[in-house]
Amino acid sequence: MKKILSVTAVLGLTLSMAAIAAADPVETVETTQSTTTTTTTTTPVVEVSATTSTYFEFKEPTIKAEEIPLIPMKLIQLTKKTYFYDMPNGTIKGVLAPQIIDTTRTSTQVVADGEWVEVYTWIGKYWIFMGDN
Repeated sequence: MKKILSVTAVLGLTLSMAAIAAADPVETVETTQSTTTTTTTTTPVVEVSATTSTYFEFKEPTIKAEEIPLIPMKLIQLTKKTYFYDMPNGTIKGVLAPQIIDTTRTSTQVVADGEWVEVYTWIGKYWIFMGDN
């Protein structure tokens, strides 16, 4: 308990000294006249404008207007667990639960008993087989 209190006290003192060191300096102007001494203390004024931000910087948007697809993606509703592959007739990379998924619109390969469709998964673009059954 004593260690916690001493660490807390040290941190408090350190933070207060850092706050004092970071404070703006006070300007003092002394004016002397024949018999009177006047001391004037001025505090600098900090102006904040709408374009200046201390905490956040303006960054370009991640998605630009020219990158937004104008043709809507084809959605596929999976009604059962579906395996996804690295390429048509390739190796299985994972399985998708029943859900609605987006296709990439880049290509589909039609075969006699169904078609291979490229879709987006949480680990990248992969292929699923959509059979006629």
